Amino acid sequence: MENAVKYLLLSLALLSVSARADKNPALIDVQNGVSRPAPAELNLASYTAWAAPLLKGADAVSAFTPKVFEWYENEKNRGLPQDVYNDPQRIYVNVQRPLAETQAFEDSGDITEGNTVGAEVYAEETGTVSQALTAMLFRWGKPAAAADGHSYPPGGPFSKRVDYFAANPDWGPQAYASLSMRRDGGILQNISDRYLVLIRGDATKGYDVLMQYVKPSVETPTEKCFAIAIIRPLGNGKTSYKISTRYQGQVYKILGSIKIGRDQIGFNVQKVRGVQVETAAMLKEFQDTGTIKDHKTDIEFGH
Repeated sequence: MENAVKYLLLSLALLSVSARADKNPALIDVQNGVSRPAPAELNLASYTAWAAPLLKGADAVSAFTPKVFEWYENEKNRGLPQDVYNDPQRIYVNVQRPLAETQAFEDSGDITEGNTVGAEVYAEETGTVSQALTAMLFRWGKPAAAADGHSYPPGGPFSKRVDYFAANPDWGPQAYASLSMRRDGGILQNISDRYLVLIRGDATKGYDVLMQYVKPSVETPTEKCFAIAIIRPLGNGKTSYKISTRYQGQVYKILGSIKIGRDQIGFNVQKVRGVQVETAAMLKEFQDTGTIKDHKTDIEFGH
């Protein structure tokens, strides 16, 4: 009898390990089978009430969350600014407002000095809103031709990057988990971050996409990250794309001064523009080929 009990316990343990190995890595440590659907409409009050317990208390909500929601309410029913159409690539990057907010929060002691990255991006893209969403989510781990899985997006300053993406039924419809792993970034520390991704809207009216840092997968410098994107049809085969994002974590004071760090890393217009140019290239690739090429390296979950 004793041996039978030991065998049963060993079998259950092996089943647990197998189930964990088979689960999409994006869902590990964020999916527990307890239903807690996110609000159907994105607004500051309903979202923070839902997210704060998930993030282990109000302190985990970014100081920038109200600022990004304020931007979202102001922009979700507006057209693109004229600055977009004045640009040959139809891209406009604004870092002035995120920088001013950062300086104010640093001066008041609400955030750590010298570790915030922020920008507001506005762009006209060629394609449908669904195609634009596909190109955007590729950076969060969603393969172009699959509902979930993993992708190898461009790594920016990191030579190795992999992202995992999966629906999380705990959070309700159109709610997803993402795991982003990035390595070999020179002076930048390796990242291994778990995110939630909420998508609201449809292919006719457009999409609103919210991204929130939840917790580390392993050791990571990330403290907080929050962003909202707005994707709207413009007609004539064009799409409006906007995003406001704030990241807190990588310390750039080591470059010699706060100003140098902000200019080179925290609020660098050309670096942000480069990401948008890459996204436009992925969007065109998807339109032309039905897929988006992975920039595969040897990085993967568990190794």
